[in-house]
Amino acid sequence: MNRTRSQEYVVSVLIADDESVSRKLFSRYLEIAGFKVMTARNGEEALAKMTPEIRVAVLDLNMPGMGGLECLKQIRQEFPLTEVLIISGVGQINDAVAAMKAGACEFVTKPCENDDLVARVRQAARASNLSRDNQQLRHAVQQPISASRFAISSESAKTLMQRVVKLAELDSTVLLTGESGTGKTTIARMIHDQGSRSAGPFISVNCASLPRDLIEAELFGFVKGAFQGATEDRPGRAEIADGGTLFLDEIGDLPLELQPKLLTFLQDSILKRIGGNREIKVDVRLITATHQDLEEMSSQRRFRPDLYYRLNVLHLGIPPLRERRKDILEMAGSILERIQSRRGGDKASLDATAIQLLQQLDWPGNIRELENVLERASAFCDDGQITVADLEVKPTAVSQPQEASMNTSLAGLTLKEIEKRALIETLEANGGNKAMAARVLGISEKSIYNKLRRFDLFKTK
Repeated sequence: MNRTRSQEYVVSVLIADDESVSRKLFSRYLEIAGFKVMTARNGEEALAKMTPEIRVAVLDLNMPGMGGLECLKQIRQEFPLTEVLIISGVGQINDAVAAMKAGACEFVTKPCENDDLVARVRQAARASNLSRDNQQLRHAVQQPISASRFAISSESAKTLMQRVVKLAELDSTVLLTGESGTGKTTIARMIHDQGSRSAGPFISVNCASLPRDLIEAELFGFVKGAFQGATEDRPGRAEIADGGTLFLDEIGDLPLELQPKLLTFLQDSILKRIGGNREIKVDVRLITATHQDLEEMSSQRRFRPDLYYRLNVLHLGIPPLRERRKDILEMAGSILERIQSRRGGDKASLDATAIQLLQQLDWPGNIRELENVLERASAFCDDGQITVADLEVKPTAVSQPQEASMNTSLAGLTLKEIEKRALIETLEANGGNKAMAARVLGISEKSIYNKLRRFDLFKTK
């Protein structure tokens, strides 16, 4: 195992102490032991630096401003999976009792032995990791059936649902394709829920959201001692999915170097944890999804052709929302019901002009964009009635007749001129929203900015 991957699993520890000497000594002891250490001078600074990635917080009981006990209570409330050690120069029983009642895992008195501190932090880190793994497993196994209603008024949606029913009856690998936000995750969940594996777990992994060096460990797990920070055996998502469905979203972002291992897993249904020699047999159904053209990526050697053919056993294309305009009203009603059930109170409704506008928009962000628009509109509308003004959409996003978009031929233009024109028109169609334009064009937002610089469009856009 290389060093880069292991650094993703180095345990993060936060030390809060108003004494600079104590902070430096504690930091040195823990860093030598392999921990990643952050420091703070008081409780307020500690809370400002807290993140879910911090496994253990070591807090001095008496600090100016916010002390360790008050800081402990807020950490336990906002970061319940982080373990907290309280350190005090005065070993009073009532302080120790108060700290333990507030959720501290240890109460340590100063001065403390270096090895003792490291041992206590290491034990707390193991407890934190175990709590996180248990939470992930409970969420994976007990995840309820999707509450998302997939409106089926349009012919394309009806055809899609018919195919979902047929795919659910089979147990072969499925490849879902479609633009971002079209509901590929919802469809994957439907296939699982309606199939023979519905009683098993539905484990979802987004290949685009995980750090490149972390994907293998998340998928296949690791054994204790495989790398720095691997303090215990940990199963991967593929192993947890045994008996159910493993859903790999954005499979086009899976690193090339990991694709052979996934291919082997698909062929043999056998995996090895990182650092381990034991072969583990698992029984999972694989569903993958992507907004990218895997066939084109394969021809460009950006995706392994043999893996593509292995994934593309049963293919299902998800139509964009602009091709399902008859579904928009039913879908909007379902979304508003979910918002109301989450927030409480009365359900917001759409007036006639708002409905008309929703059905005219092109929705480059598809269902996800519709959800965001309605979430915002329902929060700011008056008397539960959503009007056109509440929708806050750009008029340029309204679909235009096809003839208007084809009135100028591309013949004779250079590829650079065509690319520039596509960029300008896509930005205009999305009201200048660069993130939305990037999704429509199938590129990253960073690429949008690079192209704007290359075409010298920052002044005009």
